[in-house]
Formats: sequence, structure tokens, C-alpha cells
Amino acid sequence: MPIIDIFLLKPDAYVHACENRRAPLWISAFIILVGVIYGILVALLQRSIGGELQGIPVAHIPFWVLMLGNILPGIVITIMIHIGIMLVAWLMAKALGGRGELGLLYRAGGYLLPLTLPALPAVAFTVAVTTTTAHSAGPIPLIYQALAVFGTALFLAGLYHVFRVTQNFPPTRTLFAVALFAAFSVSILSLA
Repeated sequence: MPIIDIFLLKPDAYVHACENRRAPLWISAFIILVGVIYGILVALLQRSIGGELQGIPVAHIPFWVLMLGNILPGIVITIMIHIGIMLVAWLMAKALGGRGELGLLYRAGGYLLPLTLPALPAVAFTVAVTTTTAHSAGPIPLIYQALAVFGTALFLAGLYHVFRVTQNFPPTRTLFAVALFAAFSVSILSLA
């Protein structure tokens, strides 16, 4: 399976996720990749923004400690997000009369993780600003916002294919499932 198929939003990538016996290895690699990139971005942004982290000036924290302290939680957060994607997709599938197929949604949902890469700078910026005492960081840069919108659109388009492959929904029901997923996710994120 060429990784480019995931970014080209080809349904074959999600069929591969469901049927190939090596798919769990790819899913693990995607989880680690996204978690590591997220952790690196948070560490770099914390270092560039400055301020204090848990009462210690960020400039005095060895860079490798800052990196490791963000990469490990980044991987754990990615695992939790993957599980969350699977559970919400399962709920939406069941709500619309789909088979559910939790295992297939787990596997196909793992292939959605690389599609979130463009959104990571915006998420990392928000985390870096909220975890340090630097109040002069300003608003999220416009390029990060644009990348977040692009990453979200990629993710939702990929989710469309996940529902088509795993639930065998017709196109209109699939669009409705994706819209429900997006509405549910936005409502939950607005509470945070």
C-alpha cells in the first residue's frame, strides 16, 4: 500500500487497513509518527515562545528533556485520539443503521491519523501557549489556522471513505455520518 494513497483519499487505502494482515504495523507506525511530530512541534514552540514551564524557565530546561517530555505524552495522546476516533465513528455508524464493526473502524481509523498532520502546528501552538507562562505569543498564526482547516478537511474526506468501506453506506448516508461525526466532535471540543 503506497502511503500516498492515504493522502490521495483513495478507498483502496482503507480496504488495505481492513484486509491486510500487516495493517496493525502500519497503524502503530502512524501512531508513533504523529505522536513524535506533535511532541517535537510542542517542544520547539515552547522553546521559541519562552516563559516558564511548571515554574522553570523554558530556556533552562535541556532541549532533550523538553523533547522527551513532549514526545512521550504526544504518543499517548495520539493513542487516545485514535481510540476516540474509533468510538465516535462506531457510534455514528450504529446511529445510522450500520454494522458497527469496531475492529474494522479501529484499523481504518488508524489510517486517518496521517491526514491530521497538517493540523498539528495549530494544536501544538495552542498547547505550547497554554502550558507555558508566556503571554506574549499572540494569536495562532494564520498559516497554522489554514493548515488546521486543510487537515480537518482531509480527515473528514478520509472518514467518508472509512464509512463507505467499513459500513457499506450509500453516499448520502455516508455524508450524513461524517456530518454527525463533525458535529459531535465540535460540540465536545467547544466544551474544552
